[in-house]
Amino acid sequence: MTQTQTITPTLVQSLETRVARLEAIDAIRALKARYAALADAKYTGDYRRQPDDIMRGIARQQAACFTENAVWGGGAGFGDDLVGRERLGEWFERSPWRFAIHYYVSETLDIHDTGHASGNWRLWQLALRDDDAHAVMLGAVTEEKYQRTESGVWLISEMRFAQLHMMEPGTPALPLASDFASLTALRHSSANELAGTQ
Repeated sequence: MTQTQTITPTLVQSLETRVARLEAIDAIRALKARYAALADAKYTGDYRRQPDDIMRGIARQQAACFTENAVWGGGAGFGDDLVGRERLGEWFERSPWRFAIHYYVSETLDIHDTGHASGNWRLWQLALRDDDAHAVMLGAVTEEKYQRTESGVWLISEMRFAQLHMMEPGTPALPLASDFASLTALRHSSANELAGTQ
């Protein structure tokens, strides 16, 4: 700013708006990092689910990243469609994994006003299924909405899996599936094909 330029009310308002936007983006990124860390904390380093009481506590903390009436759109076999923090906590507690590590990256965040935002994230996840211990590599895109509470805390108000692709490493044809039932069917199909060629 040169000596002849003055700070006008419009310039101050513009700077305040820009700073508020950057603070909101930073808060939402921190929220997402907390959500992912809690999702991973439900499993031990030796690939087991935490004991029930610890699992329940972590699942409730994970659900606390969402608004009271949040919407979850996981689709068939991945939480289905849920509404409300309580139901989300139940889903997180009965997770389909015995181990998981989540990487949410390449986000696009839009701050609509002082209390609402939306965004997309790309998810890369390595996991072990709880039902059969098979390894799963999962990629997804989530579409999300956020709300800022009266106390100034940003929470997730909606999270939908717009794309969900899973595969089991080592499967000869490397098939992708969008849910667990399809993934299991592809595994059995590949196993039958291999048995038929031997």
